[in-house]
Formats: sequence, structure tokens, C-alpha cells
Amino acid sequence: MAVQRSDDSREIAPGVHWVQENGPDRSDFVAGGPLPEWYDPEQSLHIAQNAYVIDDERSLLFDTLSPASTDCVLEATDRLLDDGLDYVVVSHPDVPHAGNAPALLREYPEAELVAPRYGDTHELYHLEDALQVGAGDSLDLGEHTVAFHEATFPDASLHMWMTEEKTDTFFPVDWLGYPHMERESLLFADEFDAPLTVDRLVQFHGRVLFWFQYLDVPKLGREVDRLVEEFDPAMVAPAHGNPVREDTREFMSMTKATAERVDEQGRVGTLG
Repeated sequence: MAVQRSDDSREIAPGVHWVQENGPDRSDFVAGGPLPEWYDPEQSLHIAQNAYVIDDERSLLFDTLSPASTDCVLEATDRLLDDGLDYVVVSHPDVPHAGNAPALLREYPEAELVAPRYGDTHELYHLEDALQVGAGDSLDLGEHTVAFHEATFPDASLHMWMTEEKTDTFFPVDWLGYPHMERESLLFADEFDAPLTVDRLVQFHGRVLFWFQYLDVPKLGREVDRLVEEFDPAMVAPAHGNPVREDTREFMSMTKATAERVDEQGRVGTLG
């Protein structure tokens, strides 16, 4: 497949495009300790905000980036889509995920807003008129079909995951996030100079998703095993990490060791 790529987007499967916003990493994890093999102190470290565009008979955008990248997401959808945008899907109402929904709906007034049906605060986030979906619901886009799932590890009460049937892609939103170096922007994980390691996931889950330190670690491990068997995807496309297209089961399973490390660091007070 010929890769279609710009400064802020890349085709990761036929008809599926990844749009990346490089947000700053907010932690001091390297202070006072050895640098991991993958870390380059001469480059910026980023936590990505990702959006995904599916171009088909009906088109869909999953998550919207933050308002800092309004121009980026509007330019990307205009460039990637010939016939406008049919669905604007927000996984949950946090700013990095839903912050550009108003701008997109102004740009594409015929588009339908799609939001999680979970929780009871839709009016607070102006989602009461959205198409509300959850487990068991799907959208037929033509050659592609997306299905929605209740998030096992949510970051808000209104929170869902998504899968795409044709490409067998799993979009786990905040779960499975990890930082990347500037030189790794818009690269698949298997294109990195160094392989993914647990410490990258600890960096994200232990600091950005700080509540990970309060989880029941054995119970989480059982849930991860269940999710690996349930989804078993060909590709994992997180909201805050670069897509993974090789050894996806092993990648998902890394969160078991991640939880153990976050729990240990939380108990000894080393989380920043």
C-alpha cells in the first residue's frame, strides 16, 4: 500500500487516516534516574492527541483533537474527504477528544454528532441532541463498519471505545496511551528505533491517568486477559499513543505489568 502522509496525518489502512497533535508531556520521569534506551534528551517528548478519519460512502471522524489544533483538524478533514463529513464521533467530553466538535459541526452543518449513551450528564456537555450509542450499536459507512463498546477503563462517565470491522482496528481511547519522541511522530510503533517497553506505558498511565495507582491489580490483569480475547485486533489505534500493528495481543497485555509498576510506585510515593 502506498502511504499517504502529510505533516499531520497518515493513512494507516485503506480509507483510515490518523491525524496527530503533539501535546507536551507534563512529567519529570527522567529526573534523578537512568534514561531509558528510547529517550532522547535532545528531542521533545510528546503525549499525542489523535483523531481518526474514515473515508467511505459515509465518512466519520473519531475524536477531534484539542482547540489548539482546530486549524489542523479542519484542514485534514478538508484534504482527506471529497464529499464532506457525515459523523463527528466523540469518545468522551474531555477537551482533547471533543474540543473541536463545535468547529467541525459549523464547518460541516450536515454532519451528525455521535456521543456515548452512558452517564446522565449529557446536557452539561451539550450532548443531549447527539446520536447516543454504546455497546451493541454500529454505523455502516459502506465498506467500513464501526462498532461501539463500553470502555472498561474509562476517563469519564460518558466514555466509549470503538472498533472498525474491515481493518480489524481497535480504538481504545485513553487506555494504552504512551509518550513518543519528536522523531517518532506519525510512525507506527514497529517503526521506532527501540521497541515499546512497559516504562512507556507507566509514563502515561501512572501520571496522565493517575487513578491507575488505585486499581485492584489482579482484577485488572483478569480484565486485560478478557479484553485481549474479546478484541484480538490486527491494529490498536489509541487516542494518546502511536498505532500498533504488530504483536497487538502482547501490547495490550503489557498493561498488566504497567499496573503492577504504577501500584508499586504509588505506594512508595514516586509518582510525580
